Amino acid sequence: MPAFTCATDIHRSGRSSLRVALLLSGIAAPAGALGADAAAQSPAEVSGQEIVVYGPTYLSSIQPERDLNEESIAGYDESTVDGLLAEIQSELGEEGEQPLILVNGERVNDLQEIGGLPVEALRNVKVLPRGSAVRAGGTSTQRLINLTLKSKVRSATLLLAHRVSTEGDWNADRGEAILTYVEGAKRVNVTFRVRDETDLLESERGIIQPDPSRPFAQSGNVVGFPDTSGEIDPLLSAAAGQTVFVTPVPDAASPTLADFVDGANIAAVTDLGRFRTLRPDARFYDLNGTFAMPLAPWLTSSATIRLSRSDRRSKRGLPSALFVLPDTNIFSPFSTDVGLTFYGPEPLRTRSRRDSGEAIVTLNGRFGQWRSNFNARHSESKDDTHTERQSVFGTIPLNDTTDPFSGDLFALVPIRTDRATARTIVNSAQLSATGPLAKLPAGELQATVEGLFLDTRLKSTSDFSGIVQRRHHHRSQWSIRASADIPIASSANGFLPELGELSATADAGLDDYSDAGTLDRYALGLTWEPRPGLLRLRGEWSEIESPASIQTIGNPIIVTSGVRAFDPLTGETVDVTQLTGGNPDLDPEKTRIWRLSGLLTLVPRLNLQLNAEFTDTNERNFISSVPEASAAVMLAFPDRFIRDLDGTLTTIDLRPVNFDSHREKRLRYGLSMNAVIAGGAQSPVRPRPAADGDAGDEEAPREQATPASIGSGRPLRLQLSANHSIVFEDEIDIRPGLGSVDLLDGGAIGIAGGRVRHQLDGTASLTSSGLGLRLGVSWRGKYTLESRIGGVSDTLRFSPVLAINLRAFADLRRFLPDEAWARGARVSLNILNATNDRQEVRDSAGNSPLQYQPGYRDPLGRTVELELRKVF
Repeated sequence: MPAFTCATDIHRSGRSSLRVALLLSGIAAPAGALGADAAAQSPAEVSGQEIVVYGPTYLSSIQPERDLNEESIAGYDESTVDGLLAEIQSELGEEGEQPLILVNGERVNDLQEIGGLPVEALRNVKVLPRGSAVRAGGTSTQRLINLTLKSKVRSATLLLAHRVSTEGDWNADRGEAILTYVEGAKRVNVTFRVRDETDLLESERGIIQPDPSRPFAQSGNVVGFPDTSGEIDPLLSAAAGQTVFVTPVPDAASPTLADFVDGANIAAVTDLGRFRTLRPDARFYDLNGTFAMPLAPWLTSSATIRLSRSDRRSKRGLPSALFVLPDTNIFSPFSTDVGLTFYGPEPLRTRSRRDSGEAIVTLNGRFGQWRSNFNARHSESKDDTHTERQSVFGTIPLNDTTDPFSGDLFALVPIRTDRATARTIVNSAQLSATGPLAKLPAGELQATVEGLFLDTRLKSTSDFSGIVQRRHHHRSQWSIRASADIPIASSANGFLPELGELSATADAGLDDYSDAGTLDRYALGLTWEPRPGLLRLRGEWSEIESPASIQTIGNPIIVTSGVRAFDPLTGETVDVTQLTGGNPDLDPEKTRIWRLSGLLTLVPRLNLQLNAEFTDTNERNFISSVPEASAAVMLAFPDRFIRDLDGTLTTIDLRPVNFDSHREKRLRYGLSMNAVIAGGAQSPVRPRPAADGDAGDEEAPREQATPASIGSGRPLRLQLSANHSIVFEDEIDIRPGLGSVDLLDGGAIGIAGGRVRHQLDGTASLTSSGLGLRLGVSWRGKYTLESRIGGVSDTLRFSPVLAINLRAFADLRRFLPDEAWARGARVSLNILNATNDRQEVRDSAGNSPLQYQPGYRDPLGRTVELELRKVF
């Protein structure tokens, strides 16, 4: 094995030189080499101030797309590892398969095992290109992210944040508490998170309500009967001097006919927006504990326990009723039967709660040059939804002795609470082994063999109108997968050096499902680096068959009334009854992907890279919930959209279906940079110091000095990421025999419209030793939706949207260097949608359908968040 040599000054007496050697083995290897494996597999030679570490090179030749040290990590101003990785993946435009994560060279099977760690525990993050994970036991279509932890961390972290909408009426609070202990391979971390969001009503965003079918109001109106649009009573018309079609119910205990004259033909109105939520009242709690320790020199272990709860409450408007007051009623002043139209006093509510728990045990072992990973998992979750709805519609006759002008008439209208529950239990065990299978002229052939057993059980119950439906689904899955990374040419190993580095990857697997039969998956890839470290090209093909998830099949049916929906066939916005839940009749889907990607380093000193990726995706029989809905979907699934005799949409069934096919071709390309652009040579970087001496590492890494930084004061780091996505083709075939829906040319399967052809995303951050400013920009181009307004074909045009996000942060120690309490304290200000830009939707006449009001498109608008964080 080649030797990697690095020098360090060991300042602290009593520190273990071997510990420093093990640490440096994780960060000194070039371009992504797994230092932790190096330390475990090979001896470290310590001689004076020089440490020589022998390490593997199976990842050292891969050029990372992101290589972040502590200062770069601090530039994201994220609190925990999962937040940091989410931000990085967003910059990369990551979709689909999740990356393989290594921590100090050890495989992590789930982000939950590491996500709760504070970012102060990280020394380095390397993000390797797609396809690199196959060398470490992943699939040939995954990218790899390697996290290197500091050798010693003892810290407690507290975070408090308050977020408000600048338009008022909404705020959110979140808190976080973390206890962290890292000592070499030992790791303990406990993270508790809580978030509380207030609800936001439609009236608080000025949402215009659709006209009700009748003049309902909480205070009540009087209409004619049986013709509710006709004259109420000839005697009332004579008293008012005009034909009276509607009049409000007066605020009187025993009103006379004269009391109904003053408001003749001026109906009382109730703003339903005060009883409908745009965003629910929500609370979230999450407790995550992770424990890792070595069991033997060749074996490490980790265990994770997670408990969480989410609770949401929403309002869906008021119940309504038409009461028939006969002329024989002793309290009626009318000479004919009349109708009384009332809204109920309290809104209909929906409450959903999810409780979940999970336990994960992972073992990582080394057997010579082979690495093994065993992962066992048990998880349980329970979903409980309570939905209030009005169970009696139509007219409600009043008897002759009921006083309609005192008391609560809605005592006669039963409000029923439907309940749907689902309990899911998942048990899994996975075992894999990765290592060199053969020595080839261009290098070692790395191979992985992996087996998986997964057992999933779902019990669901739905109680609708007293009709109880129970479902019980059980699925067992046996899987086996093999993958290989095959070197073909290598300049480093002297075999066909004129080709540079050339390798192929292959991945094949079989999955046997108890309810869907045997399905297969394959992937092939070819990677060529004609200029290793400067240019990397990769092409890959993958095909996978997969059944619908057991939740998609077996979730309980939930019936929700009063859901606002846009009807593209009539152009109306109406309140409908919506059905959601599982569909047991779904077929497996097949996805085939062709992908070409490239990475070119333009200026190595600045880490300036040009990246590009072309993806051709073809999905057959793909599974999707029925969207609410475009004209194409309504015509393809007429049984899912029920109308009354007048043609008004009344019921939407959104349970998932199989669409015939979906074809998409898109290109994403962009630039990224990460460099020190000004400032002087640095002392060891500690962007987020903590109390109690050393909450970081024994020796933090030094920033590499550049010509611009020498002798100029504090270093100034610039991080840039800019990407442009172009969609060349995006078509859906809903059902055989129907024409294709072109999402780029006015077609759509949902009310959100078609597909954006152009999208720009960019981030830029400037950081300097605890101070930072971060800018995020996202621009989505215009698109259209073919619709019918008033029965006439029309085109809805969706305006471009520009979202600008700003984030500024500062370590208080920079301003208060002599205050002990300021050490490890940081304040951040985050502004989302700084320009308060909202999408506008217009028809050819310049009008916006009610369902497309800006408040529906973006309820919050601009928000401002103040965050205080302290590391002890």
